[in-house]
Order: sequence, then C-alpha cells, then structure tokens
Amino acid sequence: TRQISSPEVDWSYGEPTEMLTAGADDDADVGESSGAYIVRIPFGPRDKYMRKELLWPYIQEFVDGALAHILNMSKALGEQIGGGQPVWPYVIHGHYADAGDSAALLSGALNVPMVLTGHSLGRNKLEQLLKQGRQSKEDINSTYKIMRRIEAEELSLDVAELVITSTKQEIDEQWGLYDGFD
Repeated sequence: TRQISSPEVDWSYGEPTEMLTAGADDDADVGESSGAYIVRIPFGPRDKYMRKELLWPYIQEFVDGALAHILNMSKALGEQIGGGQPVWPYVIHGHYADAGDSAALLSGALNVPMVLTGHSLGRNKLEQLLKQGRQSKEDINSTYKIMRRIEAEELSLDVAELVITSTKQEIDEQWGLYDGFD
C-alpha cells in the first residue's frame, strides 16, 4: 500500500511497516505478532492524500518500489531460512484494478503466477453510470479515469492464473463484459 505523511490521514500511514497483531480469538497472546505486516511503499506525492483515481500515473513508481522491497526481503529471508539463497514469493495477489495492474507487472518481473480479486469492475460501473444518464462517457472518464481502470482490469485478467470472485453475478455480468473473459 502507499506510504503517505499527511494531516488528512492517520499518522500510521507514514510508517514504512506495521505489524499486524493477533486478535483476542486467536491462539496467540493478544498483541503478539501474527507474522503479517502492512508494508507501505512511498510513491506519488508523499505529503497529501490522493483518491485512487488520481494514482494511475504513479503505478510504475509503486511497482519499482515494491520490486525493490521484494528483492531485499527475498535476500534477507534467504539468509535466515534459505541457506543463503533468496526465497522468492510463490504468487502475487492483486485486489482491485490498480493493484491488479501492479500485480501483473510484478508477476512478469518475478516470473511468478498472479492471482486477482476484482471489486466493482470498471466496465460494469461505466455501464451503470451511463444508464443513470447524468454524465457523458467523457465526464465519467474524467472523474473516475474509467478507461485507464478498464485497461488495467483487461491486463490483469490476461495475466492472472486465477481470478477470485464473490458471486456468480460477478462472473456472468461483470467479468463477462471483458475481452479476456473465457
């Protein structure tokens, strides 16, 4: 996720890593590490919050930062548990269009499979907004950067080895609108 230091968001968004702790229902003691972390990669303007629709120009910067982090962690894990050999990820998982776009690029760079979970897909959103009749396609694209989002979803669908969906409706009525759907 994006690292940002801005009064518009909680201070923790400026921290490069955040350890996720075990909950009260877990077998571990409360406050103990779950072994998972949120890693925040600096990209785009560092001092202001930006809506996700405005982050598209910075995706490659995120991918470069994420790739550097993965390379460093793979080497560090290799020293700890890999007998000195880097320990690489088995899979890259992207959620939503921007993360799917990033995951597709990382999957190619690392030569590992990609898994995608899409949410409220762009083609369906465009169709619904056009049906409302309040905005033209150009206005929708200007507000939501919908064509860039759809392009990212098409790429993600093409690269993904597995797509996770929530419902059959998502498969039939949302992913079914995409060129890469089969």
